[in-house]
Amino acid sequence: MKKYKFGLGSVLRLRRAEEDLARARVAETQSAVDRATAELDSRLAAIGAARPDPHRSRGAEFQEEREQLRRHATVVAAARAAEANALAAFRTAREDWEAAAQRVRALERLDERHREAWLLESTRAAQAATDEIAMTHARRDRLT
Repeated sequence: MKKYKFGLGSVLRLRRAEEDLARARVAETQSAVDRATAELDSRLAAIGAARPDPHRSRGAEFQEEREQLRRHATVVAAARAAEANALAAFRTAREDWEAAAQRVRALERLDERHREAWLLESTRAAQAATDEIAMTHARRDRLT
């Protein structure tokens, strides 16, 4: 009997490669989320350290501290936006990976069903050949 060969084997290999690329993209975007979160945490810590001293009463120093806090707030807002964008990219990459994995699993299930059908067919063919040999031997033994 012929060796089993899945007719869509090349498609399955392609789908697996696509899944691997999608998984790598998820890891990449997760790293970007981690970096953006760390940056946001760093900026929030910096704004906490830059709080104005309430005992300073000179106008110029007060204005300078307010301006510094405003700049910190702008940077924090930008860091929050970067984190939100990184999270959105991560969610998209994860959805793409899940879809790619689903396509691979569907082909693998199809391959499994085809393999089981091939195994059943080859087992039946082997049994038929064995039965034929046994019948031939039985006829020969009756004739002799």
